[in-house]
Amino acid sequence: MRTTRYFRFAFVAILLLALTTVASAQWVIGRYAGEFLALGAGARALAMGNAAVAAPTASTAGYYNPSALATIGTRSVEFMHSAQFDNLYTYDYLSFARPMAGGYGGGITVLYTRVSDIPRTVLADPSRPLDDNNRVLVANMFGDHELAFMASAGRRFASAWRVGGNAKLLYKTVAGQSAYGLGFDVAAGRTFGKHVEAGAIVRDVTTSVLAWSTGRTESILPSFVVGGAWTTSMPSLSARVTVAADAESHFESRGSAEQVDAGLLSLVPHIGLEYLIANVVALRGGVSGQELTAGAGLRLAWLNVGAAFQKNADLGLMQRVSIGALW
Repeated sequence: MRTTRYFRFAFVAILLLALTTVASAQWVIGRYAGEFLALGAGARALAMGNAAVAAPTASTAGYYNPSALATIGTRSVEFMHSAQFDNLYTYDYLSFARPMAGGYGGGITVLYTRVSDIPRTVLADPSRPLDDNNRVLVANMFGDHELAFMASAGRRFASAWRVGGNAKLLYKTVAGQSAYGLGFDVAAGRTFGKHVEAGAIVRDVTTSVLAWSTGRTESILPSFVVGGAWTTSMPSLSARVTVAADAESHFESRGSAEQVDAGLLSLVPHIGLEYLIANVVALRGGVSGQELTAGAGLRLAWLNVGAAFQKNADLGLMQRVSIGALW
C-alpha cells in the first residue's frame, strides 16, 4: 500500500505542475518540439512497425498505453538502446513497472536522446560578408540532449475497461541553452472476448510546454493513437500469432512523414505481426508509415532479449536492442 501511495503522489504532483505551467505559458507552437517522445520503446514494438497501443508488453505499457499497467501480474524492467542515422543519433529507454493493490498498476519510464559533436560555425570576420577571404570557421562543438521522465498509472474496472495516464517532466539542452517542460497523457483500453484488445492514448493532452532559458516557450500540440490487436494460438505448431494495427494522428502537417493529410490532421499507419514459437522464439515484422521493420526476440525463463531494424532510404539503418526481466 505504501508503494501505491508513492506512485499516486508522484503522478498527481507532476500533473498539478503541468497544469499550472500550461495555464501561464506563452502560446508558441514548437513544431517537432516533442519528436523525441514519439520514437517508440522496446525492440518488440519497434520490430512490429511501432504498433503497440492496444497490447503493449508490461515494460512498455507506461509508454504506449498506461491503462495496460492495470493488467500486469509481475514486476518488469527493460532497457533499450537504439542507434539511428548511421549512429549519429542515439536513443536509450529504461522502464520499470509493477502491479499494485486495488486494481492499479504503476510504472516509471526514462527516455534519453543525444546528438554529439555538432559544429557551431562563424565567419572569420563577422562584420564582413562571406567571400574567398572571409570563410566559415568552426568556433566550437556542442551536443543536443533530450530527457523525459514519466510517472504512469493504470486502473482496471469491474467491466473490461481500463484507464490510465502519464505525467511527464521534460528537459532539453543545446548549444548552452536549456529548457524544462511538463506534460500529461491519458489512455484507455478494453478487452473483447479472448482474442481482441483495443486501446487509445492522447499524448500531451494539456498541450505540453518547454520553457527555454532564452525566454521562448514552446507548446507541444496533442496527438493521439488508436489501435487494435488480435492474438490466436496454433496448438499444432506450438505457436501464437499476434496481428496489431495503429493509426497515429497529429494536429499538424508532418510533411513526407505523413501518409494521409486530412486538413488539420495528419495520419501515419502502423502495422505489425509477431509469430511466437513455443513461447521462446519470436519472429516479427511490420510497416511504420512507408518503412519496413523487422526483428526477433528470445525468452529464457525470466529474461527477454530482442532486436529490431528499420531501413530508411535517406538516413540509413536504424537498429534497436533491448533486454528485459520479469519477476
